[in-house]
Amino acid sequence: MAATRTNPFDIFSPEAHGNHKLYERMRRDDPVHRAVNPATGHTCWFLTSYDHCVSFMRDRRFGKEFRARLPSDLLAAWPPDETYDIINRHMLNLDEPDHARLKSLVHKAFTPARVNDLRSRLQSLADDLLAAVDHDVADGEEFDLVERYAGVLPLQSIAAMLGIPSADYPQFSVWTKAMLLVGDEETVHGAIIAFSMYLHQQIDLRREHPFPSDDLLTALIFAEDAGDRLTRQELLAMVFLLLAAGHETMVNFISNGVLSLIENPGQMELLQQNLDNPPVVKSAVEEMLRYNGPSDTTLASWAFEDVEIGGKVIRQGDVVYAVLHAANRDPAVFENPHQFDIMRSPNNHVAFSQGIHHCLGAPLARLEGEIAITTLLRWLPEW
Repeated sequence: MAATRTNPFDIFSPEAHGNHKLYERMRRDDPVHRAVNPATGHTCWFLTSYDHCVSFMRDRRFGKEFRARLPSDLLAAWPPDETYDIINRHMLNLDEPDHARLKSLVHKAFTPARVNDLRSRLQSLADDLLAAVDHDVADGEEFDLVERYAGVLPLQSIAAMLGIPSADYPQFSVWTKAMLLVGDEETVHGAIIAFSMYLHQQIDLRREHPFPSDDLLTALIFAEDAGDRLTRQELLAMVFLLLAAGHETMVNFISNGVLSLIENPGQMELLQQNLDNPPVVKSAVEEMLRYNGPSDTTLASWAFEDVEIGGKVIRQGDVVYAVLHAANRDPAVFENPHQFDIMRSPNNHVAFSQGIHHCLGAPLARLEGEIAITTLLRWLPEW
């Protein structure tokens, strides 16, 4: 797709995805950039400065529940899809007060103690995957990191955390990939229905025959606050959120982190020398999140009224994105922003967003990323 007067930065082309040079030009020349989505005709805005992104993410004039907040004449362009609605009523798609209600229930399943209890389980999964690689791949041979490790560890981790029986992992993986990678519509809808029926069975099993368990699905089922519990639809949507937010983003986190180390051998050597030094490891994880984080933009938000940002008026009903990759390399905030420095301090990146949609699972993501990267470095010191 050639750049046009409508989209001078070609923001919708495949080459734009994660393109830091493009984001830098946008931040410099047009930090509040209006574009028209060529596939839908919708007006979209892309914010690329750190301050604009943070301000937008905290601004309640933007939000997710556009069907409830926009006038009917603006909703015609967004027809509902009842199949997707089964799994989409989760926190990332809600505003206050429903967002606060769900968060008050769900956060009990993500306490620091519960997350820390997962360390040994995640470590075991990472070790098992790399032991299989060590067994199958001869010394000096190549293997596909995503296929054998980065693409498998996050999904197995989520399944283990939810308490999904290990015998069901293969089918669980098929459904998840069909829903997240988005094939043809019939395949996606079929996976959603089959996956939902499976979860109904798992939920019924735990509700009808409660047994001592520390798995996350059980914790979500019995999470309660002032007599309030998650509804069945909210449970289904929450599990899908864990998959959507915890699979693809973690694959990106691990893969981008590895790539950053390969491209900066001095920093990789420094990290290898400090694998038993928790402050250095944690600092390295934060720099991986900043330098080439798991998500290049936020999910879509809608303007519920006309809003001025950077001297431009975003109209009611327009879609807005914060370009996190651009904000995290803004020279107004980060010294030498294009330099990968695992000892960077301070490091106030926005890889996990800001405001009410700051990632609830950030501690879990940090733990999984730390284990994934350090375990790989221990198993393959000469990679």
